[in-house]
Amino acid sequence: MSNNTPQTMDTLIQQELKNPKFQKAYDQTVSTGNAAVALYEFRHELGYTQAVLAKKAGLAKSTIVRIETGIMNPRLETLQQIADSVGAHVELKFVR
Repeated sequence: MSNNTPQTMDTLIQQELKNPKFQKAYDQTVSTGNAAVALYEFRHELGYTQAVLAKKAGLAKSTIVRIETGIMNPRLETLQQIADSVGAHVELKFVR
């Protein structure tokens, strides 16, 4: 690619993913985002506010907020605690 050709974000990311440190940070960010979306959608399916879900799970509302906004990468135990509080379970999968 010549220096005059503009790079797209996708191209830049693909180049950076060759760096193991970047790859690790990128994967962590994607996982945190996936957890955020999953919890947000689950909570909305239940029809609960963040405060109601937090109370049922025995967690601070700020914990739910931090997970849903992607600030916090939740531990599996925390997700299971949330699931248990509403009679659900956590399902994980590994993908390549």
